[in-house]
Amino acid sequence: MLPAYVIHAKSLPERREHIQRELDRAGIAFEWVLDFDADEITADVDRAYFAEGVDLTLRQKSCAMKHIVAMQRIRERGQDLALIFEDDAILVPDFCERLKRVLAEAERWPRPRVLHLGAATNFYTPASQLRPGQLVYEGNRVRNMEAYVLGAPEAAARLDWLARNPMDEPIDIAFNFGDPAMGIPFLWPEPPLAEQGSLNGVFASSLSRKQHLRLQLRIQFAIQKFKRRYLRRWLSGRAVD
Repeated sequence: MLPAYVIHAKSLPERREHIQRELDRAGIAFEWVLDFDADEITADVDRAYFAEGVDLTLRQKSCAMKHIVAMQRIRERGQDLALIFEDDAILVPDFCERLKRVLAEAERWPRPRVLHLGAATNFYTPASQLRPGQLVYEGNRVRNMEAYVLGAPEAAARLDWLARNPMDEPIDIAFNFGDPAMGIPFLWPEPPLAEQGSLNGVFASSLSRKQHLRLQLRIQFAIQKFKRRYLRRWLSGRAVD
């Protein structure tokens, strides 16, 4: 299995327990990324990585910095490929077996490339593009950052881009612009290998300014998932799994 890193805020112990169980179940050894909690974002860090006057909360900046730390470790250690998880990631039961097949198929794309393993807010490849037996497709955006695969070449490219382009959006949205500029495709496994617990209602969001009831999130996410992943594809006669 690949080296793995978990983005975690020390103030969210329930998430620590959750992701520990998820990765233990999958048999994935990992390293915590605990640097830069919200109360550790200094003025120097703010100036170095974020645009002046940007409308981001300290928790959003903290999340971005933790992803940066994970990429720095991957770059410094020269790791060819590594997994990065956020602490609310929920993995499919056969995650490792599916990941092996996805990684093998992704070799069709030259480096640099990033595999976005999660579904984010229910982003799926359009039914018209699905092909029997194909597992990996080019998407049109970052599928959030609950679970993804990159290596030292991609980490170095992203870190260099961030050094030249201070963030004025959350880090996943920043890469919606940065990755195409660097020639990095958005690769999406179909079906996805993970969901984000703060989007599907398992956890309350720690980043969003709008706090929704978890039951409301569960219902909204389930309806949206049914429409996008199943109904549209059923209507077009395409398989979903």
